[in-house]
Amino acid sequence: MEFWFILLILAGSVTAGFVTGLTGFGTALVLSAAWLHFMDPVTVAPLAAICSAVAQVVCLYGMWRSFQWRKLMPYLVGAAVGIPVGVWLLDVIDPVAVKLAVGGFLVFYAGYSLLVKTPPVVKVESRVADGIAGGGGGVLAGLGGFSGPVPLIWTQLQGLPKLVARGIYQPYNLVVLSASTAAHAIAGNVTEEVSTMFLLALPGSIIGSFIGLRAFHKISEQRFKQVVLILLFCSGVLLLIRQVF
Repeated sequence: MEFWFILLILAGSVTAGFVTGLTGFGTALVLSAAWLHFMDPVTVAPLAAICSAVAQVVCLYGMWRSFQWRKLMPYLVGAAVGIPVGVWLLDVIDPVAVKLAVGGFLVFYAGYSLLVKTPPVVKVESRVADGIAGGGGGVLAGLGGFSGPVPLIWTQLQGLPKLVARGIYQPYNLVVLSASTAAHAIAGNVTEEVSTMFLLALPGSIIGSFIGLRAFHKISEQRFKQVVLILLFCSGVLLLIRQVF
């Protein structure tokens, strides 16, 4: 295995780990953008899911006391319903159209929220609405592995402080990503090549996550929301580019 290849694996995993430590999501986005240029998508998909789960586990170290377990339950119930629906929809609707729609929405929402002085806030406390947000994330997870954006955007629309918001969507992502990793293993996608790449990426994922988590605790509320919106915007742009080109 060539040195440059190992270096790219480590660089991608450190960057993705840092982003996840800082924002609580984004591992798959960064890894896909970095690794799909020189690795097969069949290898990247399960590898990104495993690295995402690892980064989320590392972030437990500094975040578990902030987890909002009572607020989280409706999200998880919604996800349990939404994931099989998303998997079923794979045979019913065009996944490319879904990715284009999700990408377009993320670009519009994040772009608008970054441009306006006062982003929209919805002062609604409803377990039903939380469950719908979790279900939406579950459907998108089943369709294409996009578990994070819907719950994250819902917490932002509610204007929740960063610790409260992350205390909801980070454990949500951890559960959904762990389920996704298990699904890849059951389907036989965790091959010897994937296992080898994971062992190379593991140190970078751990180190990057720790550094990102330290930065999260130092960043201001306003700056944190801006970083999250920028990452959502980039996610949308990358989705659109991949589907168009």
